[in-house]
Amino acid sequence: MIYILQDMSSYCANPALANILNIIKKILSLFQIIGPILSIVSLTIILIKKMSNPEEKKTKNAIRNWIICLIITLFLPVMINVLMSTLGVEFEVSACWNYADSAASNGTTSTYINPNPSAKPSSILPNSNDYSQGTKSDSSQSSNSSNQKTNIIFLGDSRTAQMRYYIVNDGNSTCQGSTGQDWMEKGNEVWSCKSSIGLDWLQNTGVPQIEAKITNGSAIVILMGVNDLYHPTSYINYINEKASTWKNNGASIYFVSVNPTDGSRSNLNSDIQTFNNKLKKGLSQNVTYIDTNSYLTSSGFTTADGLHYNKNTYIKIYNYIKKKL
Repeated sequence: MIYILQDMSSYCANPALANILNIIKKILSLFQIIGPILSIVSLTIILIKKMSNPEEKKTKNAIRNWIICLIITLFLPVMINVLMSTLGVEFEVSACWNYADSAASNGTTSTYINPNPSAKPSSILPNSNDYSQGTKSDSSQSSNSSNQKTNIIFLGDSRTAQMRYYIVNDGNSTCQGSTGQDWMEKGNEVWSCKSSIGLDWLQNTGVPQIEAKITNGSAIVILMGVNDLYHPTSYINYINEKASTWKNNGASIYFVSVNPTDGSRSNLNSDIQTFNNKLKKGLSQNVTYIDTNSYLTSSGFTTADGLHYNKNTYIKIYNYIKKKL
């Protein structure tokens, strides 16, 4: 069973949906504050009328309606939040609702500053040639340029979905094509990604729906693991098994390290590092390990919520990956 981290499950990969739900949540919060005030004013008026005319039956009905209105005012937002929390990650709207405040494009951002100010940061523009040196494991097989690949297939979770949103920039941030599938094609790139998923999705959905796209010269890029950091062995076994087959078909396989967090999510970095170390050591020679984690840590990165990044950081990650293919 895949144990999805609870603090990951609430994130929404669709900025437009997040903005809408964020506005609704603000309206409900405002309603929760203003509603009782209006109710008190209304009750005061009702009581004054009651005192002036004790026998008026309509006053009793008005008091009953006031009580119902007050209950709805106070508890409706709470009931909606409880319902969304109960639904969890099974539905895109509930997952987005639970973290709409930070997922919205106007949410708070945080920045990880390179502790070595003398280090020269990479350019954030696509196709830039200014990149930091990678580790031995990811630089040893980087001689082939990405433009020599027949196609590039990206497999990933919400971080990949957002990266695709900013790179492709077609307004379809959930990575879903017109057929409702979790993948789309743009030029020589294939994107198969979905928010709040882990190895189970990779095995049962992600890989099966892209395998027909794998040809001689394909580059398969896997960006997974942040949602189930406690199953590195399962990832190693599955990826090694598939890589053997894909390699025989003429494809190149890459695993991208789980990238760092900051702010309220910085407590995940220890587990992320453990996961990365095990994948780097356990993946077979058929898989090239791309250490974007070290790259971001050395050059700096900006997050929207401590876990997911802003546009410039996603472009940096994308450029770095393309350089290593």
